[in-house]
Amino acid sequence: MWTTADLASILLLMMVTLYAAEAIRLLKEGPMIDAEGREYKTLKIDEEQFREPEEESTVKVECTDSSMIIVVKADLFQTGHPMSAEELFLGQVDQPQAWCSHAAAAGSEYVIQTGLQDCGSILTISEDSVIYSNNLIVIPAARHYGITRTAPAVIPVSCHYKRTHFVSSTSQLPPQTLSPPTQDSAFSLKLMNDDWTHETHSTSFYLGDLLQLQASYAGPDSTHRQLFIDSCVATLSPDVTSEPKYYFIENHGCLSEAKDGGTRSHFRPRTRADLVQLQMDVFLFQQDSRNLMFLTCQLRATPDMWRSSSVNKACNYVHSRWENVDGGDHMCRCCDSTCPTSPPGRRDVSNQRTSVPEDFTACLTLGPLKIYPRK
Repeated sequence: MWTTADLASILLLMMVTLYAAEAIRLLKEGPMIDAEGREYKTLKIDEEQFREPEEESTVKVECTDSSMIIVVKADLFQTGHPMSAEELFLGQVDQPQAWCSHAAAAGSEYVIQTGLQDCGSILTISEDSVIYSNNLIVIPAARHYGITRTAPAVIPVSCHYKRTHFVSSTSQLPPQTLSPPTQDSAFSLKLMNDDWTHETHSTSFYLGDLLQLQASYAGPDSTHRQLFIDSCVATLSPDVTSEPKYYFIENHGCLSEAKDGGTRSHFRPRTRADLVQLQMDVFLFQQDSRNLMFLTCQLRATPDMWRSSSVNKACNYVHSRWENVDGGDHMCRCCDSTCPTSPPGRRDVSNQRTSVPEDFTACLTLGPLKIYPRK
């Protein structure tokens, strides 16, 4: 019987033998010449050959924009005793009623594919990422004579998504995203209570409810700028490029949601130049079981002198016509087509066209909001 000391001695002897063989090989290759012409011989030890190979993972997670795909080796614990599909579950340990058990066989593996928000998944939003977390739960079935050779196990699985936008009810835009970069400005997007007196932190809504959104600009020059919402899009994830999506404000301030059937959706009369308030009917995407919603809006603070244009507007659809809450309804005529992308150039006293002053912009995301079909 080999002892631990014997095994250590044998391992040391094998390493010395390998070193010696490598040294002989290198010496046969001839001497090395240094910068001053001196000859010398050296031994180079390749540490890579002594590294233990990494074990192949028996659980792999793939993430799409709407689902988590878990691939599990049938021989999960590499014991030679394969698991069966009936022994694999997905969910939170303390919520067995929400567990999912629909592993599909794929050769020597099982595949579990589920929605990001299904099977008791937990959503966590950090400073720079959105994380959907869950657990692969293994409950070994009893074999012959009611015995089992594998203990129950819980293996954490998760999907991580990089946040490209701010996801909060009050977002401070970092200076480097403004134009120009040194401008000390701040934009925010908030959910407001019923009488618009303060922000609400409730994120659960039902069809038939109203969402009350307030956008504001609080830069040091806010008294010389007016705020507009160029566009807003609703998505089921923080990624604004994901599908499905629904633009409820577009075309530089046209509240298309009102024309699409949101009969109570409208911009409120403006009380301050640096503030925009609007309310809209709560909605859900059809044929999609996900009940989370993210609202991403493009905000823009523009200098006073450029207020009057078809770019700078907040247009409601009332009685089959477009109306601008700031006056000048003719600015909204383009809402049914394509509005210009920039205001006209300003002419000075010498009648020479000059460049348009810089606008400050921000893209903010509000969410996740939980939308339910009924109370």
